Amino acid sequence: MVACELEQKDANAFPGVTLFTKRQAPGMKPTAVYLPPKPPTAATKFDVVIWLHGFYVKNHEFLFHSDPARLREQVRDSGKDVVLIAPFLGYEYAVGDTFAGNYSVSDLAGANWGERYLEEILGALARFLGMSSTSIPQLQIGKLIIACHSGGGNGMRNLVGSLGKYQGKLTACWGFDCLYGANARPDDATFWYQWLSGQSGRALEIVYGPSTLPQSVKLDLIGRGLATADGNQAQPQRPALKNLSVRVGHYDLFPAFGQMVRVNDLDPAFVDRFMIPQVADQPRLRHKPAPQQGIPSGRDFQRPQRFSLSKGHSLHDRPGRLLQSAEQALVFIDLSLTGLT
Repeated sequence: MVACELEQKDANAFPGVTLFTKRQAPGMKPTAVYLPPKPPTAATKFDVVIWLHGFYVKNHEFLFHSDPARLREQVRDSGKDVVLIAPFLGYEYAVGDTFAGNYSVSDLAGANWGERYLEEILGALARFLGMSSTSIPQLQIGKLIIACHSGGGNGMRNLVGSLGKYQGKLTACWGFDCLYGANARPDDATFWYQWLSGQSGRALEIVYGPSTLPQSVKLDLIGRGLATADGNQAQPQRPALKNLSVRVGHYDLFPAFGQMVRVNDLDPAFVDRFMIPQVADQPRLRHKPAPQQGIPSGRDFQRPQRFSLSKGHSLHDRPGRLLQSAEQALVFIDLSLTGLT
């Protein structure tokens, strides 16, 4: 295996320490590493955020220099003492109505892949930090967070199962517009519900947009005990998960079933009823929100026959196509770094 070595760049151009694996010594994955500014300390225990990018990322240096998510800026401005580790997963891009490139996250599911990767990066970081001292520090992980965007959602799903000895360090997963796995077995909503149900104290935060609405809403409804894994209404309602947060991201309007719907004008109770199929032998629910500013009310919606989230309905099934602007990609760390206290 090719050795992993880190080199510093942007020393005078950006606060903190920015490191990239050397092109001739990338290790398991070319990787970008960022340590925000902090007072001098002898501490060797770090909280770590692993960032799994989506499509349209050209190389590992692009992640810090050109990616609209502005990763370093988000970590720097959070004021949190964390180490950001961002592996390069391949470059995928649109060609007409299809995609080309070499983006892949399948290896992240390999036996103890996450453990081996973290050991490699921590070792390279220790050697870099040890160059200015008489000994190489033994670095340790405090809290571990896995965060992802778009196509990186499948990577996050793979990585939570390959952390090995670092499994106990994982405290949360953050996903931004990443639940595309309607056809996976199990689908993303079911996978993450099962994962959360079996965890103690670990949290999942999902921020979604139009392209991942079906699986995200399904997960939200299952997590709140309103729906079953089949996408049908839970009878009776089950207890809600306390470690799940699902919210809409930076969108004012949604394309929903042939109509543009203003997100802030929807009554959440109506959305719940709208998204969960009615049981045939029950009376139809008559609740609807009051119409606002020309937005369709409950009576105006054209509801699909026997609509079920379990059928994998998708408004947009290609990762990343709607998330190429900085405004849409900024939310993940801004909302979630508050969990590192």
